[in-house]
Amino acid sequence: MTIWRAWEESSCWLQTSVLPTTELCTMTHAKKFGFNSLGVACALLLCLFPSCHSDDQIVTEFRDDGAHLFNNIEVNPSNGIVYVGAVNKVYKLNPNLLTWNAVITGPFPDSIKCLQGECKYEKPLTDNFNKILLVDEDRDWLIVCGSIFQGVCEVKDLNNVSRIVRKQDSQFVAASNATASTVGFLSKGPYQQAVLVVGTTVATHVIDGRIDVSQYWGKIPAVSSRTLNDTASIFDFAVKSPPPSDKGTFVHFQRGGTRYELTYPIEYIYGFTDNDFNYLLTIQRQSLEVGTPYISKIVRFCQSDVEFNSFTEMQLNCGDYPLLQAASVGPLGKELAAKYSMSANAKVLLGVFAKSSSSHSGIPVSDAALCIFKIYDIDKTFNQSHQQCNEGYGSSISWISSLNCYKSVSDSLCKPDFAYLNGTVPISSSPTATFTDTFLTAVAVNSIHNDTVVFLGTRNGTIMKLNINSPTSAYVYDEVVVDAGSPVNSDLNFDPEQQHLYVMTEYKLSKLRVQSCYGHVTCSECLGARDAYCGWCFTDNNSRCSMQGECLAGDWVYYRNSYCAAIDRVEPQHLQVTQKKTLKIYVSNLPAVERAFICVFDVGLRHLETVAVKQEGGSVISCSTPDTDRLIATLVPSLEEEFYTTKLAVRVSGNDVDIVSTNFTFFDCSRYRSCYGCMENNFGCTWCTSTGRCTHNPDQYCEDRADNVHSASSVSVGQHRGSLDCPMIIQTSAEILVASGEYLQLLVGVRNLLPALMTSYDCQFNIDGIITETDAYLNESAETISCESALFQYSRKVDIVKAPFAVVWGIKKLPLDDKNPVDVTVYKCSEMAALCGGCLLLDPKYHCGWCDDGTCNTQKQCLSGPWFDSINGTICANPVITNFSPTSSPLEGETVITIEGSNLGISFDDISPYVTVAEQPCNCSAYRDLYVPASRIVCSTSRVRSITSGDIVVLVRGDSRYVATSTEIFSYVDPQLEGIYPTVGPQSGGTKLTIAGQYLDAGSSVKVFIISQPKDTAGSDSRVEKRQATAVEQSCSVVYQNSSHLICLTSEAKGTGSAIVQVKFDKAVKNLLGIPFEYKQDPYINSTASSLENGKGIGGIPSGGLKVYVQGYNLDIILSPKLRVILGNRDYKSDCVCLNSTLMVCDSPQFPAAAAVLGERPQALEYGFIMDNVFSLLNASSQQEALGKFTLYPDPVVHSFSEVGQIKKYKTDYLAISIDNQCEVCNQEDFFKVWIGQEPCNVSSVAATLINCIPPAVQPGRDTKEQYPDVTVVVGGVRKYVIGYLQYDTEDLLLPIWAIILIVTVGVLLILVIIIVVVKYCMNMSESEKEAKTMRQRFDWIEMQVAAECKDAFAELQTDVTFPSEDVSGFGILFHDYKNYALKVLFPNELNYAVLGDIEVEDETRRPVINKALSQFSQLIDNKTFLLLFVRTLESDKYFTMKDRNVFASYLMVALQGNMEYCTDILKTLLADLIEKSMQGNGNPKVLLRRTESVAEKMLPAWFTFLLYPLLKDHVGQPLYKLCVAIQQVIDLGPMDAITGEAKYSLSEEKLIRVQIDYKSITVNVLGLCQSSGKSVPVRVLDCDTISQVKAKALNTLFCWTPYSTRPHPQDFELEWRSGMHGRLTLQDVDRITEVDGEWKRLNMLRDYKVQDGAMLALVPKQSSLFNLSHSCTPNKYENSSLKPSPPHSPSSLSSSITTEQQSLLETGAKHWHLVKPTDSDVISEQPDRSGKLVREVYLNRLLYTKRALHSFVGDLFQVIFNYELDQNTGVLLPIKYMFDFLDDQALHHEIVDPEVVHTWKSNRYILTLY
Repeated sequence: MTIWRAWEESSCWLQTSVLPTTELCTMTHAKKFGFNSLGVACALLLCLFPSCHSDDQIVTEFRDDGAHLFNNIEVNPSNGIVYVGAVNKVYKLNPNLLTWNAVITGPFPDSIKCLQGECKYEKPLTDNFNKILLVDEDRDWLIVCGSIFQGVCEVKDLNNVSRIVRKQDSQFVAASNATASTVGFLSKGPYQQAVLVVGTTVATHVIDGRIDVSQYWGKIPAVSSRTLNDTASIFDFAVKSPPPSDKGTFVHFQRGGTRYELTYPIEYIYGFTDNDFNYLLTIQRQSLEVGTPYISKIVRFCQSDVEFNSFTEMQLNCGDYPLLQAASVGPLGKELAAKYSMSANAKVLLGVFAKSSSSHSGIPVSDAALCIFKIYDIDKTFNQSHQQCNEGYGSSISWISSLNCYKSVSDSLCKPDFAYLNGTVPISSSPTATFTDTFLTAVAVNSIHNDTVVFLGTRNGTIMKLNINSPTSAYVYDEVVVDAGSPVNSDLNFDPEQQHLYVMTEYKLSKLRVQSCYGHVTCSECLGARDAYCGWCFTDNNSRCSMQGECLAGDWVYYRNSYCAAIDRVEPQHLQVTQKKTLKIYVSNLPAVERAFICVFDVGLRHLETVAVKQEGGSVISCSTPDTDRLIATLVPSLEEEFYTTKLAVRVSGNDVDIVSTNFTFFDCSRYRSCYGCMENNFGCTWCTSTGRCTHNPDQYCEDRADNVHSASSVSVGQHRGSLDCPMIIQTSAEILVASGEYLQLLVGVRNLLPALMTSYDCQFNIDGIITETDAYLNESAETISCESALFQYSRKVDIVKAPFAVVWGIKKLPLDDKNPVDVTVYKCSEMAALCGGCLLLDPKYHCGWCDDGTCNTQKQCLSGPWFDSINGTICANPVITNFSPTSSPLEGETVITIEGSNLGISFDDISPYVTVAEQPCNCSAYRDLYVPASRIVCSTSRVRSITSGDIVVLVRGDSRYVATSTEIFSYVDPQLEGIYPTVGPQSGGTKLTIAGQYLDAGSSVKVFIISQPKDTAGSDSRVEKRQATAVEQSCSVVYQNSSHLICLTSEAKGTGSAIVQVKFDKAVKNLLGIPFEYKQDPYINSTASSLENGKGIGGIPSGGLKVYVQGYNLDIILSPKLRVILGNRDYKSDCVCLNSTLMVCDSPQFPAAAAVLGERPQALEYGFIMDNVFSLLNASSQQEALGKFTLYPDPVVHSFSEVGQIKKYKTDYLAISIDNQCEVCNQEDFFKVWIGQEPCNVSSVAATLINCIPPAVQPGRDTKEQYPDVTVVVGGVRKYVIGYLQYDTEDLLLPIWAIILIVTVGVLLILVIIIVVVKYCMNMSESEKEAKTMRQRFDWIEMQVAAECKDAFAELQTDVTFPSEDVSGFGILFHDYKNYALKVLFPNELNYAVLGDIEVEDETRRPVINKALSQFSQLIDNKTFLLLFVRTLESDKYFTMKDRNVFASYLMVALQGNMEYCTDILKTLLADLIEKSMQGNGNPKVLLRRTESVAEKMLPAWFTFLLYPLLKDHVGQPLYKLCVAIQQVIDLGPMDAITGEAKYSLSEEKLIRVQIDYKSITVNVLGLCQSSGKSVPVRVLDCDTISQVKAKALNTLFCWTPYSTRPHPQDFELEWRSGMHGRLTLQDVDRITEVDGEWKRLNMLRDYKVQDGAMLALVPKQSSLFNLSHSCTPNKYENSSLKPSPPHSPSSLSSSITTEQQSLLETGAKHWHLVKPTDSDVISEQPDRSGKLVREVYLNRLLYTKRALHSFVGDLFQVIFNYELDQNTGVLLPIKYMFDFLDDQALHHEIVDPEVVHTWKSNRYILTLY
């Protein structure tokens, strides 16, 4: 408790009441890093537990993994602690719904037949449903009443619910089952004692197969007042008269000696206390008579009444909604209270009501209403009823007494002379709000800011928020889904601060904010939501929607009395996109803020800001539009239309919330392509007739201003204004038709042509995609244009093609305006109709007719034979009847026949009198409208006397030459009815009735009726009785029909009883006599259970198959009943079988998709029954709570046998099978079936973990080829488990002789084989021991080598790597000047730069012309439009190679370097085009700028080159050079393979030598090229270096001050080893001493020549080297200047060089290696004493040594590169920032949200390219 108090008083606790949970979690997270232990605790409690909820309004939630159904909730008003009563559990939660304490309250053994304690009856485990949960603050009590032990109560400690303070086992208070209602509340009783007022519905139970009540039912009154005195008599009646009197503070269901608990149930909904009265609200029948409607009532009695004589009932009406579902008492806001003539915060009673499913049913439906009742009016009506009773009007409550009121002079309401008054005047209220298709389950009310806010809970798990305007008007302003699909409990509780609402559903408790302010981001949204809790808080820092208490430093605007700031108008209203202007924004209700304003233009995803100025007066804000370049660059992708509407917002600087906003339009006149479109807008555009362009600036863009056409809103002056002055085409005819393949000369009207400007005209036709152009001529009056004749023809097989038409003029082919586009309709008669009749019926405008060759064509295209059309009255030959329906008719006729065919006349008169059916006339006159010329005739048959048949004949126009005869026969028949099935059905209908008979498919209309038989009224003179006896005709909808059967669905009947089945075949009426159909009362279901014995609730598993037993009456009248279970949004059904009228058995359905989502916790599902049209049972569980829910459990799991091979030996009488069965209803023995082989194993018992069955006495046959029969467990008849095999443990069987001989023979052979194997094994063991010894020696050697390598690597890592200062920092760094630096970057592979030389001209006289041309070309380059077009044209050429692009870009950068601002503009435009192109299609934008494949990609590094030279020279160059030298020196410290490039000290794992190399470092003295022999330079080399490697190291030492690009190459020199004055030996990589191994040759190393430390070596230039030819020293003396090479063959006796011929011979086809042979990469040396390769990963430590040695150099380099502080004075990093900002803008423009893309662009262009 101490911990709780401390936590409660902490700041974390206080913040939860006013902050969103996400903000609180952020705060506590921040505190955690400040070492605030409270913040850490808060973060854990609020963020780790389910407090940080995703829903904006749901603060936190509570669930119990044990899936306990929640029943009641109470909130302690003093500290906000929450108490929850659930099935078998009571919880104590803190205000954030974290579990503080919980206690188990069930299940316990219990029986309704006995009390708690000893009992002679079986007491199964029974769930304890919480019925009453109340907080008594005065005593620190929590009162808990449950359903077990006959409904007893107990008192728990309010601080520790596990501790029981008081308990009374002999006082039965609550209902003792799950569904019977119980309502309780605390009040004052007689003598001012504290009491518990309870209303209880008597609980019914299924006892011995029948519905009954507990034998202790008499001790539970309907309404009672229970004492809470701290005595042993707690929960006893507050007052009880001594025997024999049966009076006290209680009321029983008893009148005289008759009790009405079972026949007259009362459901208690709500209870409350007010002033000196207690009130209860109920649902009950209007009277004791069965069948009377259910209504709502309110009960009142005095708190001080010791005998409940003041107990009075009144009817409670809410319009047409009779059934109360939930109620609450709360305050009214000031506005609504005034309309009720009440004071503010006066309390009223609110109730949510529902309509009834029928007039005599108490089942509610999903139509609801909210009604408000004044407590004052309620008391006034009660008082009036008492007054009337005192005057002798009225009666007592029927279920208590049967007395009538009598006159009395008593005025006391609490001690009346007449007891138990039934009020006659109902308490009524009109609905304040109604809801369709909504089932309300809860209501709560609160007042805030003079408003009245009501919270409504629904059956779908939603909370609706209402603001009530008046007694009859309210609106829903918000809905919150708390727990979708789960009903909201009627208990809605506010926290003590009234800031949160606790909402409870079946398995979840949620803490919900009463307001939704945080979800509104603008003032208009905030005030428009009309949330009474919310208003707009205007502040400089962060304007937001909030509650008034949170707006501490700003103006708070409320929707009732204030308005948001709004823009009245903007001047100008719109603007040309290429213009920049200052806008004037007129704002009303502009708030006063201290900071400056800004204007924000939202263009797509971009926000363009401009500075705003508030003008004098305070209501006008001026700001300019964005820069046109930025605006156009942002709008271009979006400006596909002629204008673009942006959002213009005014904000406070530094605040992202709009104060006001409106739409502002940017337009572009140039996008209008026609004069009419240019004129028909409000933008003031002008049409330039001479150029065919629409513009906003005619002075700049129009050539001939006099011919311009100005729009009505244009400020330009001219004689042509408006769209009526546009040069345009006027269509002269409504439609232009031409047959395909024919010529047409077209004449069209024109208007407003300008003959002086428009000199020549042409007509253009687009015929099916092909443009045809003809000359056109303007007539003298300039009113029409004539187009020359053109051929209109198309090849597609379609009937009509539209050919658009245009008139163009001038050289530019500018089209005339066509306001109503003129199209030429080209058609083909042959495609429009294929038959003669259809052809003649075509519209005469097409001039189509029928050719003799059997085609439909125009007369011009009819090539042979006669041609005729419909005008000349010709009849089509060969009329044909293809089919007709129906094929038979009753003798009475009037069957409607539909005849289909071809050429069946052209008009109705052609066939009307000439149709016969079976030689009988067929009347067509009544069906004239259904006649389709040439193809369909509808007529009705005539009446005949006898059965007959014949053809259908159509005589067109009565002409015998044109006769159509059917190929099938039409028959007249006489239908007969023979029987029906079933013969009984429910009154609601839906029975699938099958009628058997003959010719039941006759006629065109078959209708079935069920006619109730009239009662016998003979001898009755009552007209009323005779009228009531008239037969009632009920329809039966036909769903299937053939010649022998009819199937129909019966409709709802008005009553029950027998009826005659009647079928009408057109005019024929047939009655089925002798076999009546009987309507019976709809089936009703009393109970459902999984077993007839234990009566447990029903359930199932995903695999299905469980039995569900259903009890009721009239169940057998349903032909195909089904069980329906609802999971999610799907219905799952299974079939049921009726055993008799009162019992039905169903299989639980299968749930194919449930197993994946169910998990391990059962789910309670709604269910019902599909029983024809008896819809009252469709959702039976939700309408009859006594039926309970359908519990879906996980599938039982059957475990396989654990024995070896899953073979179990059967020894005992039972076979035990292990299972995991969580299904409580899956203990039905027939649910599990066990098969052993082909025979069953009789299941004897089923438990949660075990199935016992009795196997057959003899081992059954096998289903498989296995030795033993398999054991199969079938779950629910669907799911099968094969769990293993069963071996019967039987006595030894005698074997036959041949079997014994066979066994002995096999045994002998087996022994011989074993002997041979043992001998062979012994021989192999000796060899294996030898090999094992060898392997051990080899492993020992490898282990030593690995240890040595690891030791060496460790020693290297412990040694600091240092370099002499002169090695790195002492080197002089040679930098190119800017000119050479730029040239080498632009032209890396050129020696002679063309840009530095003069232009070579063969003819000097042409030099001025060339210079002038170059000057003009330079001017063109300075033109941005030309240059961009030039670059794009070159890049579009497929022959413009990548090399050409690079060279062109380099020359272009040279040309533009004088104007870097212009160069930058061109570069940005080209890069923007490149990015735009990369975004099209499915390209990957990350690969952009990775290579230089375009001009822009080559220009960009050159741009960096020009601008970043100072950075490279002054800062980056030195550490970069140091790093390169350091890398080379570290690599030279160890051996390096000259062939593969692998080194001991490498930066790359791939280039790491992974073998042990023995080497030592030596120092040799090398004579310089032009030095005397006495002056040598020491060079550090390795004895394992090749000769070429030694030469390279020597040259690097000798030429360290020479630029690397000008240094000589090692191949230009020979290396001589000199000893004494004349001893010389030329060292070579390959010579006679080279080690040769097959085709492999190892390169010579220094140690191969036995070169020792301090040896003298000399570099001698080769004769043919370029170096020798380009350098010279002093001749004659080699020592002084010898740059000439020494002779190839030294006369010294030490010479071992080989001749050129020998060397070529040796090198032919040879493969070389240096340190590691390629073939040895994966092989370990076979000789332990030789070096070999070890495990490759052993050598990875060398990488650490290398990286450690270079770490400081790399750090120095990157510190310089990224050290911005160093570069602030020089400003060299401005180009980098400028270009990176451009790339960021492009990414934002193209809506690229992946930051890796832009990072890759920057890395590719800056880091990878520049460095």
